[in-house]
Formats: sequence, structure tokens, C-alpha cells
Amino acid sequence: MPTEQPAADPQSKALTIARIYFQAHLSADESRHYMEQRDLSSAACRRFEIGYAPDNWRGLTDHFKSHAIRLAAKDAGLLTSPANSSRLLDFFRDRLIFPIRSREGELVGYGGRLITEKEGSPKYLNTPETDKFQKSQLLYGLHQNLASISKRKEAILVEGYMDVVRLSTSDFDYAVAPMGTALTNEQVGLLRDSGVRRLWICLDGDSAGEKAAERSIDLLMDHYHPSLEIMLVRMPDQHDPDSLIRDSGPEAFRRCLDDATALPDFIHQVCTKGFPERPCLEDKALYLQRLSPFIQRAAGFLQDRLIEQAQDFTGLTPDDIYADRQSRKDNAVVSQWHPLVTLAARWMMFDPESKRIAARLEKVGLERHGLQELADLAKAINQQEKPEGLMAQFCHAHGELLHEEILTLRQGWGAWLKDTQLEHNLETLSQLPFDHQAKEAIRSAMRPR
Repeated sequence: MPTEQPAADPQSKALTIARIYFQAHLSADESRHYMEQRDLSSAACRRFEIGYAPDNWRGLTDHFKSHAIRLAAKDAGLLTSPANSSRLLDFFRDRLIFPIRSREGELVGYGGRLITEKEGSPKYLNTPETDKFQKSQLLYGLHQNLASISKRKEAILVEGYMDVVRLSTSDFDYAVAPMGTALTNEQVGLLRDSGVRRLWICLDGDSAGEKAAERSIDLLMDHYHPSLEIMLVRMPDQHDPDSLIRDSGPEAFRRCLDDATALPDFIHQVCTKGFPERPCLEDKALYLQRLSPFIQRAAGFLQDRLIEQAQDFTGLTPDDIYADRQSRKDNAVVSQWHPLVTLAARWMMFDPESKRIAARLEKVGLERHGLQELADLAKAINQQEKPEGLMAQFCHAHGELLHEEILTLRQGWGAWLKDTQLEHNLETLSQLPFDHQAKEAIRSAMRPR
């Protein structure tokens, strides 16, 4: 059990008093009966400071001796008030209580598991979010298992608090769980900062568990790092790690780890979901479409492996697959260009007086909306170099301006460019209040013509 630090503020004091109160009630008949049913040992309860909230509307409320601490407890989410009333009541009732600590060990909130099923009451309940308790930035079990996680450089990601407790007392003391939600960016960062290089993502043996895994993989890909190896662990039907170990022992879970699927293979399974044994051309095209976001965000071994799998499945060469990927990247860049910028680029490329036009466009000095690419194109023309790059390719693909496009450019360019420069200078001034150049540019733009 962590050594309790002196409470630095009323909210921390209220959280600490509540922990002692909940643990003192763990010997109640209701909780002892539930612990026997779930084979929850006293050693596990001590390690994770598990307690019990009696089925009492004001047990914890009356336990606080000071009204100021009661108010702090309400701010911490431990107490609540009915609508249109200032009367304080306990937030948790008839629940097994799991104190939640930050990575560094600060007690920040609680989770409660309903012991007796009640209609309309959720099975799991966390204290409401506060300045201290931000669910997206916490992982249950990370503090208790940090030493083992850092030493092993691996972690098992599970769904529930009981899964963490069961694994940690069954020789798998490197498990963590999100706060009842999908994995978040901040939680991925916590794992990597804790030295994790291999992450086992444990999937409950039902469709909901598989969907949650796909969401987690999608988020992990946004923050993929080649040093992080990801393995997907499937549970037998209707089992989670807690129930599997209780029914079949730790070795059953060990076998699930041994049979885990590496991330590239899991992505391949996701992308081929629903396909027949012999996929047709349409299936292969859909496969590449599904695979594309994963390839774009991958790197190193993972990217190489995904390309190899795509080659095996589609019969295309890696160059073909990469070319398709580059095309999608180019389309994404072009979609950010303003229509007037693309008109100006084509005007400059094909007008007989292009050098004179380029001299003006080279000095625009802005980056957004494709203006940086436009300036680079103008510079190449001005220096009598052969225009290259994506914007030059775009111009050649679309050809000279039509008469209507020339009118659109002449009517809209000046006002649009002025507004864009004004917007740019206002943003600069908001970040650099003493930028005299931006101030003067704004004054100049605002003067009546």
C-alpha cells in the first residue's frame, strides 16, 4: 500500500478520509460475500486499497466532521446533492470501491463496482471529473504496477479494474486499464513515458471487445512509434481476464498471450473482414482502401510488413501500392489550396507575360491556402528554371485558363489576398503583441482606399 502523503488541500484530505472510510467497511457482510464469490483475496485488497461503500445515503457524508471538508468532498465527486436541493448525500452506495491514483501516486478519484444489481444503476461508476480526476489522463493500476512495467518494458491493457487486480495477483503484475473509455492520446503517452516497448491489448471474448480493440488500434496508429510493439490478445467467448483466470487458472491466460496476434496481422484481419475465401478485384480494391490509413501512419517494420501483406493479397508491387498512397497524399495537399491560388498558378504558367506575373506573386510572403507553393512556382519561373513540383503538375493537368476563369481571378484575387494578409497579421499580433511590422500592415490594410 502506498505511503499516504500529508493532504495538501481540503479536496486531497477529503479523498484520503474517504479511502480510510471505505477500507474500514470492507469487512461488512455484503462485501465479504461478494469477495468470496469473486475469489478476491485480502492481499489483493491491500495492494489496491480496495474498500466498500455501504448501502447508506449519508454514511460517508456524516463521517466527515467538518462542513468545509464535506464541501471539498462534493468538489471531489464523493458527495452529491439531489436536484433543487443543497442536502449532501453519498455518491457511492453498495459498491466495491477502487481508489484511483495518478502515475506518481496521488489519490485523485474513485471507481465503484455495484455489488447487488439494481435496475437503472450502472455496473461501474467513476467519480465525476475534477481538476484532479481527468479520466483521459489516467490508467488504473499504473502506479501500483509501475516498477514491474518499467523493468519489463511491457504492459497489458485490459478493460476493467477487476482484470487489473486479478492479473496483478496472478504473476501478471504489469496490467493497466483505461477509465471505462477507449484508449486516449494521453494514456498512450503515459505508457511510452513509463518505458513500455511492448503493449498487449487484451480483447474481451465478445463483439464489443473486438470493436473496442479496433478503436484503440486506430488511436495507437495516430501515435505509432517504431519502438512500440503491439500484440492483440483474444479471450475465449464470454470471458475477460478475471473470469478466465478464476475458471481456468493463470496458465489459461498465459496461453492467450502465447497465441496473441501481432499488429500487422491484426490490421490485415480487420482489412479483410467479410471477404470470401477467394477475393475478387473489387475486394482487393476495398482492401487497399481500408489499409491506406494504416500504411500512411505506420513506419519502420510495421509499414514494411503492411506493404508485404498488401502485395501478397492484391498481387500489386510495392511501387504500385506506394504510388497509390502518394496520389492520396497529393490529393490531400491540393484540397487545402484555395481555388483562386490554383487559378493564379495556371495564369502564371501559361501567360506570355508570365515572368512579370511571377515577379509579383513571388513576394506574397504567406504560407497558407497554397500560397507558399505558388511563391515557389513563381520563383522558379522568375529565375527561368523549369517549374517542378505538385503545383506545376496540377497546372499542366488542368491547362490554360478559360475566359470565365480569368474574370473570376481578376474580380476576386485582390480582395481575397488582402483579407488573407490581414488575417495572417492579426494572428501574428495575437502571438507577438509588439510586432511593429504586423501592426503597420494591419493599419495599411484598414486605411480607406
